[in-house]
Amino acid sequence: MTNNINSTDMDTKPLYIVTGATDNMGSLISRRLAEQGKPLLLASRNQEKAQRYAEQLKKETKNQDIQCLQLDLSSFALVNDFVARLKQLNRPVAVLVNNAGTLPRHSRMSPDGYEHTVQVNFLSTALLSLAVYPLMVENGKIILSTSISRRLVSLPYEFPAVSNFTQIGSYAQAKLALTLFSIYMSTTMKTHRICVNCVNPGVINTSVLALHTWLDRAADYLVSPLPNPEAGVIPTMRAIESGDTGFIFQGTSTQIKTSTMLKNRDVFIKLCNDTMRILKKHLPHEPINQ
Repeated sequence: MTNNINSTDMDTKPLYIVTGATDNMGSLISRRLAEQGKPLLLASRNQEKAQRYAEQLKKETKNQDIQCLQLDLSSFALVNDFVARLKQLNRPVAVLVNNAGTLPRHSRMSPDGYEHTVQVNFLSTALLSLAVYPLMVENGKIILSTSISRRLVSLPYEFPAVSNFTQIGSYAQAKLALTLFSIYMSTTMKTHRICVNCVNPGVINTSVLALHTWLDRAADYLVSPLPNPEAGVIPTMRAIESGDTGFIFQGTSTQIKTSTMLKNRDVFIKLCNDTMRILKKHLPHEPINQ
């Protein structure tokens, strides 16, 4: 795995990490942060594309504190490889924006034995967040990208195992699980002064939403025409600037407690217990206190 790192001993300002930093909203979030002069780390699977975008941002924003690290969420080992290389930078982390995600049409298993959609959108994202949090400054922010599709599903008893894959159903279940697990993280990390929030960018006009029939089912939540991707960046930037924790940010002003998504406490407890049982085997440090 390759990486391009331009760091010096003088670079000690806390990093703003954006995963999936070169595509769709990730690129817009990265640009907004670069324009604000934030020390930026582009975490992307396509390292060459990330490096080109980093150079473009440096030129256009005059922000020279922009670096790249390759991140692949398809397995726990690759997540930990990213975290190990992040530690080598010897820089604290101010914000982790978990923007990366996937929406494949066909099912396949990850190297860890989970459906790829669930691995990337939930398990590996949760592992990354738990692994990065010890590197964060006080009042650091962990931001998780959720989806309005989470309202359309429930979690099966066997989750995170997925027995009946559907493109949108499995994606929506992963996003629901991530939203619920954020309640656990925001509660346990609060004592460490780390804010954990979700952002709901809404249904926006990006290539990932060329999904055809699922739009009919979600019609109650849609407007026409679909908003520009720039609109989806707004709640993320609001979450970055907020000192609150345990919320879902959406739109220009809406902010709801994540706990309102908690409809079945038994399912929530099982999800958290099962997820931590899986992830603690792969954490490079002791789990956060429960």
